[in-house]
Amino acid sequence: MNIHIKSILASLMFSLLLYSKTMGINLVILSLVTITLVLLEHKGQKETIKYALAYLFTALMVFLDPTNFKIFIHALAFLIYIGKTIAPKNSLYLSWFIGLTNMVLASIHQLNSSLKKEGHKSTTLSSKTKTILKALSITIGLIILFSLLYQKSNPVFRSLISAINFDFLSFPWLLFTVFGYFIFLHILRPYYPETLITLDTEQDNSLKRSTPSFSLEQSKKLAEEYTLGSIIFIALNGLLFIFLITDFIYLIDANTSTNSEYSKSVHQGVYALLLSIICAIAITLYFFRGDLNFYTKSQNIKILCYSWIAMNLILILFTWYKNYMYVVTLGLTYKRIGVFVYLLCILAGLCTTYLKVSKTKSFIYLIRSNVAVIFAVLFVSATIPWDKSITYYNLKNIENVDIQYLIDLSDTNIIQLKKYSEEKKETAFEASITTKYSRFIQQEKEKSWQEYSIYSLIYH
Repeated sequence: MNIHIKSILASLMFSLLLYSKTMGINLVILSLVTITLVLLEHKGQKETIKYALAYLFTALMVFLDPTNFKIFIHALAFLIYIGKTIAPKNSLYLSWFIGLTNMVLASIHQLNSSLKKEGHKSTTLSSKTKTILKALSITIGLIILFSLLYQKSNPVFRSLISAINFDFLSFPWLLFTVFGYFIFLHILRPYYPETLITLDTEQDNSLKRSTPSFSLEQSKKLAEEYTLGSIIFIALNGLLFIFLITDFIYLIDANTSTNSEYSKSVHQGVYALLLSIICAIAITLYFFRGDLNFYTKSQNIKILCYSWIAMNLILILFTWYKNYMYVVTLGLTYKRIGVFVYLLCILAGLCTTYLKVSKTKSFIYLIRSNVAVIFAVLFVSATIPWDKSITYYNLKNIENVDIQYLIDLSDTNIIQLKKYSEEKKETAFEASITTKYSRFIQQEKEKSWQEYSIYSLIYH
C-alpha cells in the first residue's frame, strides 16, 4: 500500500482516537497502530523491538494512571522509538533528537529533495495513487451534493441523513487530522540525518594517546597542566572538606531549626550539589581531556579527583538525609520526591565521572551513559502511581496532613481522600473532597470509549 494512503488512514485513526479526547486507552491503541506500521515498513529491524515495547509500556501506564507526568514520559518514549527506527545503533540522546527533529524536518527535506530532481520528473505519488485519490474526492463530493438534493424531496431520507452526526467535521478537526497525517508520513518516510548519525558512530567511548611517546615540549606542557590541576583539586578538596564538616555540625543541631529553615537548608544543599557536580565534571573534562591521562604523574592528580568525587558522595548522603527528615516531618510532595530523583541522577553522574577518569573514557561516554541513566530513571518512575503514593504515605504517617495539597493533586487519589474523609470525619475539607469525588465520578461516566482508563472501567 502507498505510504500516503497509509498515512491518511492512520491520520483518520489518529483523529478518531485523540481529537477532543483525554488520554486513556486511545494511547494504547495508537501505540499498537504506530508499532505495527513501523514494523511493516522496517521489516527485520530487531534492534528496535525493546524500544517499541518500552513505548507501548508507557501507554499502558497512562491507561492505569492517567497523569500529565505519565503522558510526558510516553511522548519521550515515542520520540526515542522513532529515532531508533531511523538509526538503531546510535546513542540514546541522538535518537531522541532525531525523533524530535524528524517530526518537523522530514516533509521539508522530502520537498526539497523532490524539487532538486531534474525536471521535477519524480513525484511523490504514483499515477495509480493519484487516480484513486481523485476518484475518492469526486465520489465524496457527489455523494454530499446528491444527499443534499435528495433529502429535500424525501422526509424519510432526510431523517436518515439528519441522524448521522458530522459535528466532528470542523476546521480544527481538519487541522488535527492533517497534523496526524504528517506525523505518520514522517514515521513511514523519515528524514535520515546522515551527517549526524555518521558523526555519532565515529565517536569512541575511550580516549586514545595522541603519540606513542611525548616530545620534550609536550612533556613540559603536560607538567604545567599537571601542576595547575593539582593546585586546583587540592584547593577544591579543602573547601569541600570544610563545607562537609560544617554541614555535619548543622545536621547534629538540625532538630532546633524551624521547618522553613530546614526547607531552606535542603534546597541550598541541592543547589550546592548542582554547582559542585557541574564544576566537578567541567574541571575533570578539562584536565582529563587528552594526553594528561597518559602522563607519568597522572595517578597523583587522579587520586585528588577521586577524593573530590568521594566527598561529593558524602554531600549527597547529607542532602539525602536532610530531605528524608523533611519528608518524615511534613510528608511527601512532588518537590521532595524530585530532590530524591535529582540526587540519584547526581550519584550516577559522579559514578560515570569516576569511570571516565579511571578507565580513560571520553566526553561522549559521559553524555551517552548519563542520558541512558536519566531515561531509565524516567521510565521506572512511570511505573509508580505518584499521586496515590503521596496520598497514601501522608495520610498514614503524617500527623498534620496538608489535605489541601492532596486535593490539588490529580483525581487519581480521590477514592483515598473520600475514604479518609468518611473515617476521620474531616469536616474542614469535606465539601472540597465531596465536590472533587462527584466531579471525578461524573467525568468517568461521561467519557467516550477512546478516553477510558482503568478508573473508567471501574466507575463507568
